Amino acid sequence: MEFVKIKGVSYFGVRSPRHVLADMRDILSAGFNAVLHTWSEEDQQYYYGTMKEIVDGSADLGLNVYVNPWGVGRVFGGEAFSELTARNHDMCQVALDGKPKVAACPNHPEFRAYMHRWIESVCNTKVGTIFWDEPHFYFEKGGLGNWSCRCKICQEGFRNRFGREMPDELTQEVLQFREDSLISFLKEMTEHVHSRGKRNCVCMLPPWFPAGLDDWSKVARLGSVDEIASDPYWEKGATEEWVREKYAETARKLVDVAKEYGKDVQMWVKAYQIEEGREKDLAIAVEESRAAGISNIFAWSYRGTETLSWLKSDNPDAVAQAFRNALK
Repeated sequence: MEFVKIKGVSYFGVRSPRHVLADMRDILSAGFNAVLHTWSEEDQQYYYGTMKEIVDGSADLGLNVYVNPWGVGRVFGGEAFSELTARNHDMCQVALDGKPKVAACPNHPEFRAYMHRWIESVCNTKVGTIFWDEPHFYFEKGGLGNWSCRCKICQEGFRNRFGREMPDELTQEVLQFREDSLISFLKEMTEHVHSRGKRNCVCMLPPWFPAGLDDWSKVARLGSVDEIASDPYWEKGATEEWVREKYAETARKLVDVAKEYGKDVQMWVKAYQIEEGREKDLAIAVEESRAAGISNIFAWSYRGTETLSWLKSDNPDAVAQAFRNALK
């Protein structure tokens, strides 16, 4: 496995190429060599030419460009709204309570068809890596008391595989079906990306989230996955000890799996909602990641996420400086 020295930040919220590329020059001058641009459903529908200009311009400046399906179908992480299920209610994940959720089912053929169109659009740019950001089944805060998905396609798939109806309980077979569904989805999508000559990085939610993708080795063993990542972000009020423990634990797990399957590895550091005086937590996260052997490190996101007020850090300047200092 080759450890690539990458220092990057995610970037979103601005769709003026002139202003974006000015920020890309700022990112370069601050010592970074990579950026992740978000590409939402809105971007796909209304901003294709703009996004191509932004991605190509970033690459032409010398940045290693990642792009992610930001909030697409609510199957991936991100604050972008999704209207896929509003346009096609049949595409919704259905929870245990029988109600459709505002998330598309990764087993639904129309969602997969949409994602193939998304891949075609994004791979028609100078992007280097497609970043599959936190693929997951819908879950509610507090766990899997009302788990998904029990749509007709999932129920039929379960019946065909196990020869019986999908139970109401979250049995081992149901857990296996959910996980294998996500792996099937990722295999199909990452193979398409590879066919277009681009790399794939899959970022998995840390173990304490019930995403439905618990066995990271199933992702790493996919031949079309080049890099695996995770983002063990801390909640407000978490102690320094929690940050250190969870980053050390997650980093070791990532590196062990990556080594076994010959993949590159990447870690994400929280740079949003950072409380005044807690900017040193970024250095702790970087320190533990590097101690495990990870040298591809990104922050979410640029300048302490100052453009998104809900996630804005208390002191964006201090957060930006703390991350730069931690990477030196």
